[in-house]
Amino acid sequence: MSAVKRIARLAAALGAATALTVGLAAAPAQAADVPGVLTARLTITKEAAGCKVLTFGKVGMTQAQAQYLVDNGATAQVEIWGEDAVYDNRLYKAGNAQLSAGSDRNGGGLIIISAPTIRCSLLDEDDSSLEGAGDEVYAKVVFNAPGYSRMTKRTNTVHGRY
Repeated sequence: MSAVKRIARLAAALGAATALTVGLAAAPAQAADVPGVLTARLTITKEAAGCKVLTFGKVGMTQAQAQYLVDNGATAQVEIWGEDAVYDNRLYKAGNAQLSAGSDRNGGGLIIISAPTIRCSLLDEDDSSLEGAGDEVYAKVVFNAPGYSRMTKRTNTVHGRY
């Protein structure tokens, strides 16, 4: 192998190692999953067809426990809510979320995913035409499974103009 090829390969390897190190340092630290605890996160993305409302939830447990619950009737529903100073109002009720057993670097768990694309105007929680007004939207995940008490988790609040 020529010296030029060796130097090019070494440079590429060093670049990849540096990128991996920087990527790991920049990634937020996540605690291990807590068994029996529901976590959830909401993201909203405007697309040509409407707004993609992605809710990702997880109940900490082993992958085997999660698969048992998926096979034996566990369900999760996602509701989209508008946050308001006086009272919150439900903007959209999605159908049953997809459930699957999963395993990742934080442990195992029952994965909950709901990702409908809806009209963005449904997320206009304040129905305001004021120039500076924005919308504050969050989701509620309701999880039901045999042998578990009903769990409800509120996600983060997403700010935007819909």
